[in-house]
Amino acid sequence: MPCGGYPTTGTPAGLPGGAVTTCYIGADGSGPSRAAIHWALARSAGEGSPVVLIHVVDDEWGLLGAGYAVEAERRARELLDVELADAEHRYPGVEVVARIEHGSPAWTLAGLPSSGDLLVVGTHKTGFLHGRVLGSRSVQVAAAARCTVAVVPDTTFDTRRGVVVGVDRFDGSAAAVVRGAREAARLGQELLLVHAPPVSHVLPSADLPGSTGAAQRLLVDAAEHAAQAAPLITVRRRLVHREPAEALLDAGNGASLLILGVSHPHAMAQPVIGSVTHDVLMNISVPVLIVRSD
Repeated sequence: MPCGGYPTTGTPAGLPGGAVTTCYIGADGSGPSRAAIHWALARSAGEGSPVVLIHVVDDEWGLLGAGYAVEAERRARELLDVELADAEHRYPGVEVVARIEHGSPAWTLAGLPSSGDLLVVGTHKTGFLHGRVLGSRSVQVAAAARCTVAVVPDTTFDTRRGVVVGVDRFDGSAAAVVRGAREAARLGQELLLVHAPPVSHVLPSADLPGSTGAAQRLLVDAAEHAAQAAPLITVRRRLVHREPAEALLDAGNGASLLILGVSHPHAMAQPVIGSVTHDVLMNISVPVLIVRSD
């Protein structure tokens, strides 16, 4: 495991390029950050994917003077040394390097990975909040990143079982379903597909989008896609007449993973995630994977 040096530009030394998926992990020394690191390292150990630990030194330290900036850099190196040593002890077969970056933490983290990589960040559990205000750093990262993002709370994972995927009528849902099927196969667990059309849109058995009949067909189609992606897994379907975020959080309680697609593709200049994803992340209790197609 490479442990030397903290490159700040370019591809980290020792990491293969090309089509290999690299796992980038935000490291800040907090409990949620360490939970995210442990979750991601365990995953990378199974997949054989390289890992990059990233600590972002906030540029605001420099505004307080050169002494503060130097101290922030020193603390960053110490923090990463500790995390590298712990990673080497727990997962000796995983290739891990560390990088120090400078800038705004959320936006800097979001801009590092390529579209085919995975970015993992920890989060403190917060109270439920409706709306689109970006009140959490993990929400900012999920909104701005161009790759798939895993947001991991500081909780116990050993007893969790099952993969839950939120299904909707937008294009991003298809990628989430396929990813969910493969995650369920990787974990050897069952897949639950959940569709919760907005309550005001549920009409008596009609063919209109959002009707009960159309919702059932949407779930059937999603189950077929999942079976094609991972034929050996067990797939269950659930249609819920509740607010989507509440339905997903309830279904994900006790699950290993909750997966959501990016329903509204956007240009990098306009980082936006849907209100359902936002509300799920603001009341997170399970690792959430926000899937973006390459």
